[in-house]
Amino acid sequence: MQQLHIIQISDPHLTPHGDRPAHQQTIDPWVKLTTIIQDIRTLPYQPDLIVFTGDLMHGGTADDYERFHAVVHLMKAEFNCHVRVILGNHDDRNAFYTGYLPADPGPYYASRMRLGNNDFYFLDSKVTGFEAGWLAQKQLQWLGKHLRQAPTKRAFIFLHHPLDGPTMQNMHYAILQNTPALLSVLRGHHIGGVFTGHVHFATSYVIGDHILNVVAGSAAYDINCTDPQVHEIRESSSYQIITVDHGQVGVVTRQLLQRSDIIDTLKIASTKFLTKHPQEN
Repeated sequence: MQQLHIIQISDPHLTPHGDRPAHQQTIDPWVKLTTIIQDIRTLPYQPDLIVFTGDLMHGGTADDYERFHAVVHLMKAEFNCHVRVILGNHDDRNAFYTGYLPADPGPYYASRMRLGNNDFYFLDSKVTGFEAGWLAQKQLQWLGKHLRQAPTKRAFIFLHHPLDGPTMQNMHYAILQNTPALLSVLRGHHIGGVFTGHVHFATSYVIGDHILNVVAGSAAYDINCTDPQVHEIRESSSYQIITVDHGQVGVVTRQLLQRSDIIDTLKIASTKFLTKHPQEN
């Protein structure tokens, strides 16, 4: 298996039954997800893996996650590929565990899989009650153990919250709070990249041991965070395609919708890292 195509869909913020779309969107996020699926059908290749990197629902009940699971099941069947999902800060952990999973996995939902000479890790950075992310020590130990057991494999890391980097200066309050701890675990291993979402704008940077970090835009709406205290929300929809080819990694963004009018704003009191760290899972 020389070439892999990974579809990353981040932050769909699907609307729970009976609710209105978040932030006054005029196109329901379920419709936007359908449009993304239709666009995937037009690609000249079948994806090998589809990853939803968090904020699957904007809240929601077990029934809402069961509905989402039905969509994922159809995607697996139609595209004949693996589909993995990750929790984000807007997801309800208990509702997800009840409606989506066959069994309760415990305090966090992390997994891994192998395709050819590549290992994929799907981490759980959600901490209930916080927008910011945190990786528990036990989860970091689990990751480190498996990285050490597969020294010849190239590892790709997926989680919801971006790691700290040059384009995250206005987002310290919301991103992964223990970036150094994760970088310490990754140090010395063959890392193909870290892929995240959460902030609703696309960006990329290199940190740590020259590790590529790629942040995907949202399937539902984008957020302009240029002004540290006032973040502007616009209706949009995108997903990205990660291509792994003979050791090289490339990313293409598929922008399916982009509107210029501001539909909502977020007022940010402080952009600094949290003074009180989230409790570990």
